[in-house]
Amino acid sequence: MNRNTKRWIPAAVVPVVIVTAAIAVPAAANADPTLPEKSPQQLLELIADSTGTAYSGTVEQSSDLGLPDVSALGSAPGGDAASSAIELITGSHTAHVFVGGPTAQRVQVLDGFAERDAIRNGDSVWLYDSKQREAVHVTASAPTGAAPTATVTPAEAAQKLLDAIEPSTGVEVVDTARVAGRAAYELRLTPGDADTLVGSVVLSVDAETGLPLAVSVTAKGESDPAFSVRFSKISFDSPDPSLFEFTPPSGTAVTEKTLPGDAPAEAATAHTEPTVVGDGWDAVIVIPANDAGGSPADDPLLDQLTTKVDGGRVLSTSLVSVLIADDGRLLIGAVGSDTLQAAAAQ
Repeated sequence: MNRNTKRWIPAAVVPVVIVTAAIAVPAAANADPTLPEKSPQQLLELIADSTGTAYSGTVEQSSDLGLPDVSALGSAPGGDAASSAIELITGSHTAHVFVGGPTAQRVQVLDGFAERDAIRNGDSVWLYDSKQREAVHVTASAPTGAAPTATVTPAEAAQKLLDAIEPSTGVEVVDTARVAGRAAYELRLTPGDADTLVGSVVLSVDAETGLPLAVSVTAKGESDPAFSVRFSKISFDSPDPSLFEFTPPSGTAVTEKTLPGDAPAEAATAHTEPTVVGDGWDAVIVIPANDAGGSPADDPLLDQLTTKVDGGRVLSTSLVSVLIADDGRLLIGAVGSDTLQAAAAQ
């Protein structure tokens, strides 16, 4: 089966997240659909074949990790990685996503009456914050990734989780469901790795296109998902090309950046690539100091949410841990703080 090679993409430009939609639909339409049987391998191949799918929709993302919701604080385009990581794993977020193909994507993250946009159109990437009235425009000959935002799409979340599959992972088709009015298969992944905090993952896979429509992740020892992201509305019509064109409103402060060669769009906010320590479910992402922003002492919010440990400060939840090292590095993983500290010492 062909899958994307394992790589780290900061939570990113085709995402999406939470809208409460009240849609009057007959009760029978919400019943779990009857679908032809498929094996886990067939579903994995169906997901892999969905990467070029065009669509648009609204996604709901929610996290219940026992942390306060910091989503109302917002963040500027290209904000520091520590704040972005904490924002992603707390509270709920709302976004609209438009995907016209591999080089045409737009995400609108809603912050009350304000919004943040990440728009990819060929070699041009815009990051716009209406509240801060700031924008970053990045030009690269062939950007390979998406710009970071506070949300992830079901497809992005599913790909990261599928990249973690290893021989000890249990993979089974457990049910069918309806997500955003679409018939879907439910595929459950159960890690066999003793060090990961992940107990199980359920992917809801569109029966027709293979696009992941929902992802829920449950921590070990828990019965309710700690993290979920799902479409509340989706259309597989190709979005209007004008959606991927952007002109900053009058009065917006614009920062221009040009990247050489085929530098990825992530470099809009990064000078060096993140690295990964370990693999599979207990992999730890290490973001270099010059990309992670200031030290913990520079941010009162981080000081409140984190605990001092040898070598830095750690944010621990039921599902994910974040270590902000004293040297400025940021380490993130679905593992305990001891594993992050060991990775930081390498």
